[in-house]
Amino acid sequence: MKKNITKYGIISGAVSAALLLIVAIINKDKFHNEYSMLIGYTCMIAAMSFVYIGIKNYRDQSNGGKITFQTAFLIGLGIMLISCVMYSLMWLVIYYNMFPNFMEDMAKISLEKLQKAGASQADINKSIESMNQMKGWYKNPVLVFLLTLLEPTPVGLLFSLISALILKKK
Repeated sequence: MKKNITKYGIISGAVSAALLLIVAIINKDKFHNEYSMLIGYTCMIAAMSFVYIGIKNYRDQSNGGKITFQTAFLIGLGIMLISCVMYSLMWLVIYYNMFPNFMEDMAKISLEKLQKAGASQADINKSIESMNQMKGWYKNPVLVFLLTLLEPTPVGLLFSLISALILKKK
């Protein structure tokens, strides 16, 4: 089971890290556009498809075609964890080498959007305060890693849950 988790976790992580790097390189000058989040989550979904493949492979090749929901879910979590760690590590490399002003740019874009939307000064002030807090967090690589880990984790959890439900066989 550990071999399967490691193999498919590394494959999933390599896919997510590679896609993140490709998107960052292609969109270096316009990384903060309105499609960035959609592109990012699409890449995560592509990478997390290996959660399903890994569980299915374990069930069919190593476990005689049987697997409980619990075992399938745990395999999915293991694959997802490795993938998310690799994704977050790649973001650290990209952030510090390609986008060192990422948080300043994001704060500026967020503020401009609020102003264009006609937000109240109180809402703008709350956003500024929140962005200043995030800028502080982004000065610490450990916090950058942990915050980035929060991005693919919900996608991976959802894939683990759905895959375990679909693939369970007694």
